Amino acid sequence: KDTFKSQQYDAIIKETQWPIIYSPEYNIAFCGLERLHPFDAGKWGRIFQYLKDAGMVRDDTIVEPEEATEQELLVVHTEQYLRELRWSMNVAAITEVPPVALLPNFIVQRKVLRPFRYQTSGTIMAGRLALERGWAINIGGGFHHCSAKRGGGFCAYADITLCIKFAFEKLEGVARAMIIDLDAHQGNGHERDFMNDERVFILDVYNRSIYPHDGYAKRAIARKVELAPYTGDGPYLESVRRHVEGALNQFDPHLVVYNAGTDILYGDPLGCLSISAQGIIERDQIVFQKCRTRGIPVLMVTSGGYQHQTARIVADSVLNLYNLRLISCDEAENAPLPELPRRGLSEAGGTLSHSRSDGGLFARFRRSCMSRSSSSTNSISSLNSPCATGVGMSENTNVSAAKTLSTGQPEQTASVPPLHSAFGVVECQDSTIVEGQKGQRPTSNTNTPAIASEMLAVEVAHQSGTELANSATDSQKQQSCTTENLEAQEKPVFRLDSKEKEEFEFACEDKTEVAMNLLEALSVLKQVDLTDMVTETHIETSTKGSVTAGEDTSSFEML
Repeated sequence: KDTFKSQQYDAIIKETQWPIIYSPEYNIAFCGLERLHPFDAGKWGRIFQYLKDAGMVRDDTIVEPEEATEQELLVVHTEQYLRELRWSMNVAAITEVPPVALLPNFIVQRKVLRPFRYQTSGTIMAGRLALERGWAINIGGGFHHCSAKRGGGFCAYADITLCIKFAFEKLEGVARAMIIDLDAHQGNGHERDFMNDERVFILDVYNRSIYPHDGYAKRAIARKVELAPYTGDGPYLESVRRHVEGALNQFDPHLVVYNAGTDILYGDPLGCLSISAQGIIERDQIVFQKCRTRGIPVLMVTSGGYQHQTARIVADSVLNLYNLRLISCDEAENAPLPELPRRGLSEAGGTLSHSRSDGGLFARFRRSCMSRSSSSTNSISSLNSPCATGVGMSENTNVSAAKTLSTGQPEQTASVPPLHSAFGVVECQDSTIVEGQKGQRPTSNTNTPAIASEMLAVEVAHQSGTELANSATDSQKQQSCTTENLEAQEKPVFRLDSKEKEEFEFACEDKTEVAMNLLEALSVLKQVDLTDMVTETHIETSTKGSVTAGEDTSSFEML
């Protein structure tokens, strides 16, 4: 029992989490080396993002696995094989990226093998969730070319074999399993591992003319379907439907592992088949319908796919299964939004953390520089502004217009929509974005977080100044009607002296503080003294001279 100890089986999974497994650590990126292999090493992150954009999942409603430990890997792999992975040359051969052989192994472990271990762990977790929920999807995994003693074909760990081994040992009532491998390539890895195991039934549909041509492994296939190159939708889907039905009639499994490779897509450089995107979606639907109608738990791994559009196709296929109610999770669909702390999303788990393998050294250096730039904006955020009352946080993002003095009408507000940047986080009240017409700023109604930056302070201050000048003009017109109002009321005036000795008076009513914050924010950004700001600020007017109360200032535009 200790040999089969797994943190994935000990983890606590909430009812409000979909049985969909993903981690940012899945994605492989290091100085562009991942581009030397035709495999799309970032497709897993894009699949998850597409599902988020569709509103199906959130960061807090999916399951994020831990990295597979050496103890877990030793359930299937030999110690000798794991030692071989400590040599970069061996990893280069497995991933088919020769330059990897020149890298120090600690970098290879972190940037190449670590994502594989996370995906392997996700497949182990999917086996548990499939038994508990009836289905599960690991957005990664499907390393069907790797066996216990040998890797290859961009597959370093035998995640399918590990998933079934753990299910046999850890899950009650699981005595038989079926592998439905519909990737374009033969799944020689798991076939070698279960060569003489009668508990495992393997259905493999693959292109007979491409890698790996493993004749020995073919002997483990219980139902073999070899396709001719460039087979199209019609014959392919008919074969899948007939053989999946026949396999389930021939063998009664307690768990189905579905390897849903998308390298069968037309135009794939390695799959050499001619299946359309709709054909892939229909294929996945056939498998889930056959299993779900029989009440057989099924888990899906995404496996191969060597074109950029495969991420979109996988996401569309999952959404199709959801729309057909072949997969569902009522608790996750109705899960309330998490309450986020005021310091930002990442501390609350509102968004998944950056992958330690995501983006490589240069991306991490860029994010470090951006975070340092964020700290330099604290002085702007600390200004007593209506839209910046804390370090990257806002208590009230409504910039008030000038009060109408003569009519006594209530103060009107203009809502400032949240702005996005890479520096910090601002939480704005009344910030549910409502889609407006072209050319209009969206309005806001509920609390959502928004990203703040130096541009936020400038734009908010600029809008405040513009609204201030317009409101001041209206109030000046009303006050000019009676001399008594002009004399009775004191107007705070802020003066700017230019080199040409021109005087400009901004009638601010009770908005002196707003005007001061505008110039203070601009002075901090421009790194000049407040008294020199007039040389950095230009006001276009239709007439020359000074602006005084009573004149029409609607033609004045502050740049």
